[in-house]
Amino acid sequence: MTFAMTSRLGLAAIDRLPVSVRRPGYDRGRLSPGILHLGVGAFHRCHQAEYTDDALEADFGPWGIIGVNLRAPDLEPTLGAQRGLYCRELRHHGDVGRRLIGALVETISVAEESRDPQRASLRRALDAAASPSIGVVTMTVTEKGYCHIPATGELDLDHPDIRHDIAYPETPVSVPGFVLRALAMRLAAGRPLPALISCDNVPDNGSTLRRSVLGLAQKIDPALRDLVEREACFVNTMVDRIVPATRPEDVSGFAAATGVEDLGLVVGEPFRMWVLEDRFGGPLPAWDRAGAMFVKDVAPYEILKMRVVNGIQSNLCQLGVLSGNDFMADVMAEDVFSDFALHTISREVVPHLPAVPGIDVSTYVAETISRLKNPALKHRTQQISTDGSQKIKQRLLEPLRAALKANTPCDGLLIGIAGWMKYAGGIDGAGRVLEVLDPFAERTKAIAAASGGDAARLVDGMLSIESIFGTDLAQNGFVKDRLATLVVDLGMRPSREVVRDFLASQAG
Repeated sequence: MTFAMTSRLGLAAIDRLPVSVRRPGYDRGRLSPGILHLGVGAFHRCHQAEYTDDALEADFGPWGIIGVNLRAPDLEPTLGAQRGLYCRELRHHGDVGRRLIGALVETISVAEESRDPQRASLRRALDAAASPSIGVVTMTVTEKGYCHIPATGELDLDHPDIRHDIAYPETPVSVPGFVLRALAMRLAAGRPLPALISCDNVPDNGSTLRRSVLGLAQKIDPALRDLVEREACFVNTMVDRIVPATRPEDVSGFAAATGVEDLGLVVGEPFRMWVLEDRFGGPLPAWDRAGAMFVKDVAPYEILKMRVVNGIQSNLCQLGVLSGNDFMADVMAEDVFSDFALHTISREVVPHLPAVPGIDVSTYVAETISRLKNPALKHRTQQISTDGSQKIKQRLLEPLRAALKANTPCDGLLIGIAGWMKYAGGIDGAGRVLEVLDPFAERTKAIAAASGGDAARLVDGMLSIESIFGTDLAQNGFVKDRLATLVVDLGMRPSREVVRDFLASQAG
């Protein structure tokens, strides 16, 4: 059924949604805030917010979410105008499941100082974070939001946002600065501190947040640092669900199918997983009753997910871009790429994974391949490639180091790393300019330009970026030579041909 006229999603339009759209199984009118979330992007809305809706249905409590964006996009025209209501749409091949999420009860967008000279929006967000009603602060701010050095995990004191927050700690612009200021306000008021739960694909994400916050506090007020170190609880987690950026055609398709326009719509896959470190002593939503796992050690689950799911994505996304594939499902639809993904993960990554309680790794790998082939998910290779310098360490470089240490095969990983270098240089093999969205883009493109087409110079230049690669790989002659050969090959031929020849050599 299609609808000739549509209404904008909001309280008044809920009844216009078809009965097939699942509604919240609790009284949203009784819901009060207890969670503050930083970074209200598609992933949060399709993952933690849905878990929270399930938790509220299982055990209702004061766990409404206040969503805060410290920078663009502005939430008011989308979620704000819809009173926090939005739908999530799960797609698996031809099946579609729609659900109205009710856990998000308020949104705050922090405006730039030029638009808000009095910093009223920032004060509102900080006051919310410092409120005693907030027992949990979660975040999905992407890898670069932690203002850390990817190769070491330590706070980047040269980051412009961090320099600002050291000088003006009461008006922070960074995530570590915002968290620190909120904690300082709570401590000054004698209020208990919330659980601080990172939900980003960052190694030891809670510990990374902790290092960034404590590193900043050390520069601002060492006494505050000691207090935060003693009192605050930073929780490590592993999160998993594929959630592409919502496209205009997703919104229009939802409106045509339901008669309701939802500018906060998110689209994802049915699979989801959330593993949290069981170390916070205060109350939490009943996420465990919604399927989340609370464990003593998140690290094995994190390593498995980053090196298998994210590892395949990062190993193939730039190869997909170089081959002209817009979507990850299109890459995986080509047997040469899906075979390459399975071969590389099974032979070069899995042998070095830790044991993961309750997980059969071979089944997990097969399921991952199937998930990434889902043609209903339009996950752009360009989106996965974005901020690759922040992702490559945990997804490709650490598996490479493990293979080198064990003296086991690693050529498939090196193909993916060479693909990143070629992409980061900003020009593909056909001479087309590539859009490189990355904090290091200016530097990597300059390295490529200065190399003059010399692959060895390009590789040397890339490996010299210690913030990404550390220092060890630049000293490894085998790695350097192999990467240079692969960069040449990827510059001369489509990446699918390079991968096909690699697989043929392995079969022989």
